[in-house]
Amino acid sequence: MYYTPTRYTLLRLKRRGETLTRGMELIRRRREALTKEFMSLVEECLRKRDALTDHIQRAQRKLEFAMVMNPASVESLSCAAKRDISIEVKVKNIWGVNVPDIEEIPLSRGLKAMGVSALLESAQTIEAALEFESIMAELVRIASRETRLVRIGEMIRKDTRRINALEEVVLPQLERNIRAIERILEEREREEVFRLKRYKSRKRRY
Repeated sequence: MYYTPTRYTLLRLKRRGETLTRGMELIRRRREALTKEFMSLVEECLRKRDALTDHIQRAQRKLEFAMVMNPASVESLSCAAKRDISIEVKVKNIWGVNVPDIEEIPLSRGLKAMGVSALLESAQTIEAALEFESIMAELVRIASRETRLVRIGEMIRKDTRRINALEEVVLPQLERNIRAIERILEEREREEVFRLKRYKSRKRRY
């Protein structure tokens, strides 16, 4: 981009450079804060994933045991326990970044809420059903954390690209333009001083 080499242009470019530098520092601080949040979420998600895996394995073993003991009861309860789940997604602001936040609601139901009678179904089947009910609640909690993790990760990548663009392209080009204008203005100033000296020299002769 061509800039008219004037003192006003020089002042404007310097102010722009200061503004971009301050903005870059703000982006860098936000990226650092988001990175800390990201790493914390990664650790939390890994812990919850491991716990969920263990929980699913326990529930699966109970389900298999119930299938062996009373397969008809398992089939009956699986049909009766079907339901739709409504999940409310809110927006949470983390360092200026809007991230989805799934509201945690009680999803684990008791026997009455499932429409199950402890007298009509086997104990093994009921125990397996209750385990899978609690697993569903865990899945929603993990989904909330992992959705937030993805959004924060995307913003960290965007901030990194912005910082790189400012550091490697925008600010260096701005500095080159500033130095070029300063050289032109200095050269003009020297020429003006030379003209004044020559004018004074001629004036003294006459």
